[in-house]
Amino acid sequence: MTVKGIEFKSVIDGQEVKLRLKEETMDIERKCDAEYHLAYTQLMVKGIMPRATLEKYMVERDIWTSDDEKKLKDLQSEIVKLQIKLEVSKTHDAGLTIAKAMGDLRGQCLRLVEVKAQVLSNSCESLADQIRRDSYIAFATVYHDTGKPVFKDYGDFLRRAGDSEQVVLDARNIVLELATETFNTSLVGLPEVHYVRGVEKQLLEDATKAAAEAKETKKPKKAKKE
Repeated sequence: MTVKGIEFKSVIDGQEVKLRLKEETMDIERKCDAEYHLAYTQLMVKGIMPRATLEKYMVERDIWTSDDEKKLKDLQSEIVKLQIKLEVSKTHDAGLTIAKAMGDLRGQCLRLVEVKAQVLSNSCESLADQIRRDSYIAFATVYHDTGKPVFKDYGDFLRRAGDSEQVVLDARNIVLELATETFNTSLVGLPEVHYVRGVEKQLLEDATKAAAEAKETKKPKKAKKE
């Protein structure tokens, strides 16, 4: 996860402090990767299944069937076909109809894979990813003015997380907000969303232009001098 430095305020030892999450440098990335691999190994030892094994388990238990997989691929194929039609649509009405259909199909895809995603969230990879995000906070959180690390190491972070320290809660919220922002940005980039926004912008510009022209027309004309 590469994140630009971001400032935020929190409370440490009863005092409000200004902190900063540093960018993920190569050194921080190396430390976070080490925590990820350690966590992955420990999870495997505890009996947590890796993603590939869980996917096989879901098929064996009919949680995710070949019919589900086929339906998902069919939906994705329909979305691609509609995207091609959207790119050559000649009117706003036609384009908006296609964009709505794409959005509906994409919603069906998300609902279809929701059960699968919930199961996979308990895989070694997903759980180790969560630990990696926390380790990023541990290694990247510093005091804004001095650059001094807030946490001695990942172990110190875990101890303070166990005590529900405000600085841990605030830093986690910042990382969550960044992830949400990234997700929302990806949604804006979807072709149907991009098209709808383009139409809305064009309609607004047309309405503004029409209003300006109407206002100009209503202005009283000056009488000509004899």
